[in-house]
Amino acid sequence: MKRFLLAILASLALISCKPAVNTNGVWLWSKFMNEIDLDEYASKDIKNIILHEVSFQKHGVDSTLAFIRSAQNKGMKVHIWFQAFYKDGKWINPVDDSLNRYKQEYFDEVIERAVKYVGYGVDGIHLDYIRFGGTAHKHNPSAEITATGCVTEFCRQISEAVKAANPKIILSAALMPEPDSEYYYGQDPAQMGKYIDILMPMIYFHCDSYRQLGAPWAVKVANHFATKGAPAKVWAGLTTYVDTDTAKVVPMNAEQIYEDCKMMMEKSKAEGVVLFRYGLGEVPDLHPLAGLAKSVEE
Repeated sequence: MKRFLLAILASLALISCKPAVNTNGVWLWSKFMNEIDLDEYASKDIKNIILHEVSFQKHGVDSTLAFIRSAQNKGMKVHIWFQAFYKDGKWINPVDDSLNRYKQEYFDEVIERAVKYVGYGVDGIHLDYIRFGGTAHKHNPSAEITATGCVTEFCRQISEAVKAANPKIILSAALMPEPDSEYYYGQDPAQMGKYIDILMPMIYFHCDSYRQLGAPWAVKVANHFATKGAPAKVWAGLTTYVDTDTAKVVPMNAEQIYEDCKMMMEKSKAEGVVLFRYGLGEVPDLHPLAGLAKSVEE
């Protein structure tokens, strides 16, 4: 009996020591790839780098892969970030309204890119512009073919493709922070959450019209997506700057950014935070958030 109890205790110890997933990240534009100090970010517990795909063109495949390997060697994860329904500075309408179908050929083009990046050994695929530009309600040619259905079907197909290439790949998506996002953007978190691992609503409550809504609104939004988007996890997208009436962008200091992150982790159901973006604001040390994080394990 004594040996049996000791075995149980040993097993529990191993489980309790299982490392938690790091849920702190930063969006990184390609032009800053060779500027970011990965050691500094890793030391401050920001271990998810969401790197824009243009890095492969701007810096070359070999240099970008070297950057990715360097980050991974420091215990970080690199997610490749690209626009789904946006190309060459223009929105792409993925619904063929006249033929009452989704544009499968465009789906295939984007999915092929994602699978290629998975083959490079990245840790995640991050979908931006996985939505309509406010015009979703205009692209519902039938009961079967709708804007919201289009976004959901794309999520299903890309999830299936990247998971087939690497079952451990992390698929995430940036979402508009409005609860009625189906009508304008075609984003239904209840449907997207079936296929996306991490939803990242862009809760930019220091910016534009969201400034008037403030922190209570930010917490409400995070809770909405966490509840409706389950089983997907929610990492709250927060800015590292403030928009003001007199100056468009004012970088925030580390203490201000940390307090926003702390508020989100203490008061909402979000399980992580993602900072937009590198190059604006000071880098906060997010280690204290580990005690506030929800129970998430690999």
